[in-house]
Amino acid sequence: MTQFNDEVFRTSVRELLHEGVVDVLFTKKDGTDRFMKCTLSQDKIPAEFAPKGSNQKVNDESIAVFDVEVKGWRSFRWESLKTVKLTVQ
Repeated sequence: MTQFNDEVFRTSVRELLHEGVVDVLFTKKDGTDRFMKCTLSQDKIPAEFAPKGSNQKVNDESIAVFDVEVKGWRSFRWESLKTVKLTVQ
């Protein structure tokens, strides 16, 4: 899935994540698919889970996001991404 490895696409997804809740479907390392509602929007992340510093390390292979349903930080690999959908709330 080369379109999900494109930097323009990744930048667009990061922008969506900062705007609101995004539904993603990806394949986990064990081969199973996982659906997650996630965000990077400061107003959607509870204060106790907010990132502590501004110098977060950027990884070109994966992205850390806040899972709004399990209330915790998770990550997925760009190459395992299957679908992305913005949830308008």
